[in-house]
Amino acid sequence: MNKYDAMYIIRPNVDEEGRKAIIAEVNEIFTSHGAESLRVREWGLRKLAYKIDDETEGYYVDMEFELDNSDALREYDRVLNIKNTVIRHIVVKLPADYKFE
Repeated sequence: MNKYDAMYIIRPNVDEEGRKAIIAEVNEIFTSHGAESLRVREWGLRKLAYKIDDETEGYYVDMEFELDNSDALREYDRVLNIKNTVIRHIVVKLPADYKFE
């Protein structure tokens, strides 16, 4: 299994219920494709390093997981590219010897 770290930033004007729905939807993308050791950390509202779409803040969500199926990565990218409530997203493949904390 490959290890990954995914992060996405939700627009600050999205209410708590909307954020929970987005987080649940993203989690479902990975769990439905067989992700293991899924760990989600909500970093909360933070100042952006630079303006993105006239936003100066964003709600950060970080995920670590193990996955064999790369279809989930394509689906993650596809879904978050469509959502206008997500400012940015990324997935990084971690080294094989990386240990989840």
